[in-house]
Amino acid sequence: MLKPYIVRLVAYSVRHPLRIIALSIVLAVLSGIYVAHNFRINTDISRLVETDKQWAAAQNAIDAAFPDRGDTMLVVVEARAPEFADAAANALTAALRADTKEFTSVSQPSGGPFFEHNGLLFPSTDEVMSTTSQLVQSRPLVNQLAHDPSLTGLAGTLTTSLLLPLQLGQVKLPDMSRLLAQSANTLDRVLAGQPAAFSWRALVDKSAATDPARAFVVVQPVVNYDALEPGASASRAIRATAVSLHLQERYGATIRLTGEQPLADEEFASVQDGAVLNGIGTFIVVLIILWLALRSGRMIAAVFITLFLGLAITAALGLLMVGALNMISVAFMVLFVGLGVDFGVQFGVKYREERNRDDRLSAALMHTAHSIGVPLTLAAVAVALSFFSFLPTAYRGVSELGQIAGVGMFVAYFTNMTLLPALLKIFNPPGEVVSPGFKQLEPVDDFLDRNRKPVLIGTLIVVIGATPLLAHLRFDFNPLHLKDPHTESMATLLSLKDSPEAAVNNVQALAPSLADADAMAERLRKLPEVGRVNTLSTFVPADQQQKMMLIASAAQQLLPALQQQPAPQATDEARVAALKRAANQLSLAAEDHPGPGAAEAQHLSATLQKLAAADAATRDRAEVAMSDTLRIALKQLENLLQPTEITRETLPPGITAMWIGKGGHALVDIAPKVLPGVDPNDDQMLARFARAVKKAEPGAIGGPISIIHSANTIIKAFLQAAVYALLSIAVLLWIALRRIGDVLRTLVPLLVSALVTLELCVVFGMPLNFANIIALPLMLGVGVAFKIYFVMAWRHGQTGLLQSSLTHAVLFSAATTATAFGSLWLSHHPGTSSMGRLLALSLFCTLIGAVVFQPVLMGKPRQRRGKQKGI
Repeated sequence: MLKPYIVRLVAYSVRHPLRIIALSIVLAVLSGIYVAHNFRINTDISRLVETDKQWAAAQNAIDAAFPDRGDTMLVVVEARAPEFADAAANALTAALRADTKEFTSVSQPSGGPFFEHNGLLFPSTDEVMSTTSQLVQSRPLVNQLAHDPSLTGLAGTLTTSLLLPLQLGQVKLPDMSRLLAQSANTLDRVLAGQPAAFSWRALVDKSAATDPARAFVVVQPVVNYDALEPGASASRAIRATAVSLHLQERYGATIRLTGEQPLADEEFASVQDGAVLNGIGTFIVVLIILWLALRSGRMIAAVFITLFLGLAITAALGLLMVGALNMISVAFMVLFVGLGVDFGVQFGVKYREERNRDDRLSAALMHTAHSIGVPLTLAAVAVALSFFSFLPTAYRGVSELGQIAGVGMFVAYFTNMTLLPALLKIFNPPGEVVSPGFKQLEPVDDFLDRNRKPVLIGTLIVVIGATPLLAHLRFDFNPLHLKDPHTESMATLLSLKDSPEAAVNNVQALAPSLADADAMAERLRKLPEVGRVNTLSTFVPADQQQKMMLIASAAQQLLPALQQQPAPQATDEARVAALKRAANQLSLAAEDHPGPGAAEAQHLSATLQKLAAADAATRDRAEVAMSDTLRIALKQLENLLQPTEITRETLPPGITAMWIGKGGHALVDIAPKVLPGVDPNDDQMLARFARAVKKAEPGAIGGPISIIHSANTIIKAFLQAAVYALLSIAVLLWIALRRIGDVLRTLVPLLVSALVTLELCVVFGMPLNFANIIALPLMLGVGVAFKIYFVMAWRHGQTGLLQSSLTHAVLFSAATTATAFGSLWLSHHPGTSSMGRLLALSLFCTLIGAVVFQPVLMGKPRQRRGKQKGI
């Protein structure tokens, strides 16, 4: 019924090859021009999954109230001391705010002028009382330091402290051990030519003694979604600004970028990393495999020309249908190449077999069309149906991929049935001396024929017996596990896993007003899974009047000292003399007061002697390391002693805008409770947190709640697509084959292969994830094609399938696909690599199912009685 039309189509292409080739080239050129002018990739990953109405309403409400919240960048400023990190972050923030072309907003969480002046209002009243009391007791020391904060002044202050105060017991050497040890370590680094900075804040606040010290700047960039890396321009601007401010030279500060946009940008870059080299290697290996399959350079050239012209046409049709590719649908090229090569190899190998029987070129091409036309047609339609099955699902990324790849299968089919025979007619490959196939597999064919039932029963026992493993099949819903940990953004994020500024796993909820947000926050704080809940009210401290009285009392005594005019800079000779006096006094103190602190005093004494003997440039660097941080710390203390009362109305507009949106809606930010010793990215912990918050506040979204929702949507989409694909392919096969038994002979091996693939995923500890799950539709398409080839050959009475030209074509077609998958496996990108691993595993299972299990399942061909039913 269908075969005569296929034969006529090939016959026309063979009779008029130049006409077909010219038409194909024109179509490909026009398609290439269209692609060049209209090629776009929408890199907005939020559009990959469609959400239900309730979920979309919650997300849209937050987006409408806070249109500038997404696509943020977190600039991590790192230095040897927190004083330098803060100063560098302040300078960077001021400069970035002036660049309105690249940034829409710039802020400093827990930093900047607001916190520098009002930071003492946020601790508890008891903590403020303790801090101010200690500051007042330190007034004489503060006065000396503020009078001369230079290295000379520090050495003099140290010498004075080690004289009468030490003798009278007002100062104790053990109490000074930390100061002495840190000073010696800092100056040792200076003498060794290493970056160094002394943190005065870390002396009184051990939580500040981190190495490196960090400050944070949150940036809202102008994003270009038409670019492969939408935030690249903003990232370059941040780095250029840091260089122009000389942050490295002034503060020894470096910057690293992380956050939503840098993570996305560097993910695209890591996918490209090594892609050219892998692509060249893959192309060479594919050429070798095609040579082994086709044994003719002319045939290989014809297959490649057909493939690339078809790819150009498919790309144009795809852009015409969807407007812009997404980060998943761009994979249509891999699908097209994998299955386009399969169609070309099937046609080419069958042509070789027919040319061996009849050396006339045109006759061999016609016989090929007669033999392979129907199986290829059926395979193309079945594969297209398997891709189209994703169209009605909510996974938009794969839905558009299925739409383009499905149309691409018809393009691949028609080009291989028209352009390929036309090219072969023109190229005129030499005749075939040996028919393709694997004669050496004849004993295996015989073994499977003799032991069909034991092999079949044994296989089914193993496959069915392993089905309990599927209960342990895991879906890794954390997208961070798919990112390259060696990229700057991901490495930075991992280093910040215990820092609240990263906020990777926080979720948000929207309340009609601030009062409602505060009430919601109180409810959520009672959940054991919740660690921290913030609203705008978090930035309005309690008990301000009492705290301000304590601060004012301390300021009355300390501000005159802090605001005095510093002494003029001493000469280097005076600096050397002061260092020698301090070194001598430290040595005497260590001798007179043995025990705790003595070793630190001796260490610092030796270091100061070395510094005094060094050159002036070294002492200048020591000045920067010790004194510049002191000047910053003294200024910060001066600011802290001059707070202003904080009310809802007096909060900085930048902070208010982050928490109060349009229409007065208020944001609630909820962070999970991470117990000591627990990984902040632990999947089970995050899942419990997401469930608890979602149950208490159904409108909460973001973080693990959104990720789990997307995972459930994707899993549901694949299950729906699998059902649609199996039903549509079953109907197609029944229409074509007209025998339920033959339909089952095609589908059962497909299902067995899929089952074994998932079972082996459990055995090998290979969870499904957002990246590798895309392998399943591809394997469904390849698997259906392979199974159809074998069942059609069996229906036509062919025996010894393992040694046949069909297996020759299938194995080499699979080898070319496996080569492409292998290149993915070698990718530096974990998501791409996991996709390659699953593709390779599923291809292996599909191949075994088609080449070994399916012939055993089908058994000996039926005796052909009269005309075969079906096409």
